[in-house]
Order: sequence, then structure tokens, then C-alpha cells
Amino acid sequence: MGWLTRARARRGLTALIAALSVVCVAAKGAPWHARKRPDIPLPNKLADARVAIAEWEPEPKEPKTVEPERFAQALAKLCAFPSSKRAEVIAQSAIAAGKQFDVDPFLLGALAFTGTYCRARYQDALGVGLTSVPVGMYPDGWKRGRYHYRVEEKGAWVERELDLSRFPFIPASLLHTESNLYFTAGLLSAWRAQHDSVDGWFEQVPHRSFVSHWIWGDKVRSARDEDRVLTARRRLLEYYGARQPRAALHFRGVALGSPLDGAPRVVSSGLGFVRDDGERSHRGIDLEAEFGEPVRAIADGLVIFSGVDLPGQQAHVQLKVDETNCYSPSALGHGGRYVCIQHTTSEGPALRSCYMHMQMVEVTYGDKVTRGTEIGIVGRSGMKSSAPHLHLEMMALDELLDPLPIMRGHVIGTPIDFAEVD
Repeated sequence: MGWLTRARARRGLTALIAALSVVCVAAKGAPWHARKRPDIPLPNKLADARVAIAEWEPEPKEPKTVEPERFAQALAKLCAFPSSKRAEVIAQSAIAAGKQFDVDPFLLGALAFTGTYCRARYQDALGVGLTSVPVGMYPDGWKRGRYHYRVEEKGAWVERELDLSRFPFIPASLLHTESNLYFTAGLLSAWRAQHDSVDGWFEQVPHRSFVSHWIWGDKVRSARDEDRVLTARRRLLEYYGARQPRAALHFRGVALGSPLDGAPRVVSSGLGFVRDDGERSHRGIDLEAEFGEPVRAIADGLVIFSGVDLPGQQAHVQLKVDETNCYSPSALGHGGRYVCIQHTTSEGPALRSCYMHMQMVEVTYGDKVTRGTEIGIVGRSGMKSSAPHLHLEMMALDELLDPLPIMRGHVIGTPIDFAEVD
């Protein structure tokens, strides 16, 4: 036997042993070391308990065809771009990459928003570029521009190959919109194929979508990040016109809509929760929200207050819109910049709603609004340390009401009072 024949025989034996070891690993434990997004923080377990997987309805499907111009306009609205020019580049690349890898372009748009607020050149420890691609999660599996991954089929691990050779998989390339969305769509398609296999082998929390693996890797530690992505996707579908806002609810003769787009939205804090070490109690509900997203009137009505909450005895000051928005956030009391609306039926005043912590208000005293009118944008005015959110209060004949049961359907979840948790 010549040296070449012996070498081939050794390689064949090595390959056979490797193949058998893969099957053996599959029979005994996890087939590879778990992939993980570098530097991702541990989840907040209390926040995880706010909403259960079963509370979510099936997510809406994307339209069969996507019009680039309409999609760009929807992206511009989601990303709060002043014009659709920047959004056009994202839209074209998302549609092209989505078509190539059979991935929903609305999901790609949502990842761009939640990953970096649509900033193509953004880079930090968690990821690179528009969708925050976690380069460090994929150290292995690359061979000449092709990504190799494994899927379990009938008890054995089968290797699959994905051609991603169009661009180099390096940070400099991922800072460009086209290549970033190309790799995002390609890797999402791999996670979609691996989803069931990975869930069966690695310990993780329940989740709804393969997009959780994009965020966490093989071991999903929280489903709340995917909730945020899918909420952004619902908003994008609404702005595009492929999803209608949820049907109105009715309370005391008033038709009620959601104060935030992409409903249902998660309640993070409830009525009566402890504030300031017990010095006061929460007068409404808080809704998880993104900085800068639109706040909408929940029903037809008349603006009866538009202004600011100031510390001290002169707490509530009615102002014009430009005066309200010029106040320094550090000078404001708990409510920050806010708006109240009176909702009236044929029988008289029925309900009053207030919207607090807004970054900007867009209506003034005496304005008539309809359900869904944009009255401001989400912010942090009046807050000390909380993340951006919308505080919603509801009253009837000066009686404070709990919006959670009234708005159930537009809002979901069971908030937990952190102050009462040991």
C-alpha cells in the first residue's frame, strides 16, 4: 500500500470516527458548545413574569408582495426618520435579502429598529451594524464564505450549508446596510431551520419564535426581547397598511382604542403600586414603550389639560405646546409633560384619560381629538430612573379607575409591584 493510499485510508477512518462521534454526542447530550451573544446581560426575572406566552395571539402574517415605496414610508415612521430617503435604502435591502433567504422583510425592519433604532453605523459589545449582528456568536462554521450548521433529523445530526459568500463576515462589512441585512436574513434562515432542534437539546425558557435565538443564541434566557421585536413588527405592518389596529372596546358608552400602536401592549406597572418608598401610590398603569413612539388618544374627546407637572404646590400648569416642550425635564414633577382628555357621550361626561411622561406633546387645551389622534410621543419626562414608558390614567366623575381590566385586549400582562417583592 503506497503512502497516498494509506493517507486516504487514515482520512477515511478519521471521518468515520468523527461521524460516529456526532451520533454518539447526539445520544448523550448537547451536540456543540452553546452559542451566545457576547456580553448580553442577564434577564430581569421579575420583568419576565409580567406576561405569559399563552397571552399572546398568533402574530400577523406579512403581505405576499411588498411595495418598496410603501415599505420605506412605513420604516421612516417606525424609525422616526424626518424623510423616507434613509428608509428607502433599508427597505430595498430588506426586501432583497428577505426574498433571497425567504425571510419576512418586516421582521428585518423590526430588528433594525430594536437593534439600533435604525442606525446603520452603530457598533457596541452586543453587535455590529443596523440589526446589531452578534459576530462573536458565530466563531465557527465558516468555510470559504459558507456557513455550516447542523439540524437533527430522525435522531442524527445532519450538516447543512448556507452560501453567504457575497460579502465578508467582518465588522467593517456589517456596518453597511446591504451586507448587514444580507447576513441578518441568512443567519435568521439558519436559526429558523435549527429552531426545533436547538430547543430540544438546550435548556431554555419558553418562547414563540426563532428570533429569540437571534438575540440569545442556543439558550434563550428570556422571551421579553422577542416580544419587543414582534411588537415593532406589528407597528411596522400597521404603518404599511397590512394590519388594522385592534377593534375598539366599549366602556360606559365610549369606544376605546389603544394608546400605543401595535397592540396588544404589555403593562409593566399597575394601579396602586408603591412609589417613593410608600409616600405615594401609582394612579394608573404603565405601558412598556419605545422612546419617541406615538401616543394616541384612546377615544374621541376634548383636550382639557396640556402642560406640565411641576414639583411643589403649583403642580399642574396649563401651557401652550411650545411652552410645554421647552421645559427642562429635570425641572418637572412625577407626571412630566402630559395631556388629559374628556370623553363625552350623549348623556354627558363619561370618562377622562391622562397620558404622562411624554417627551413632547402635540395638542393644546381646547383641541378636539378623535380616537387614534397622535397627541404626543413617548419619553421620560418626570422620571428619575425608569425606562421610557407611557403612564395612562382613567377617571370617571373624579373616581380613579383601573385601566387594566377596562383596556384588556389592547393591553396584556400581570404587572408585579417590585416594592413588594423581597
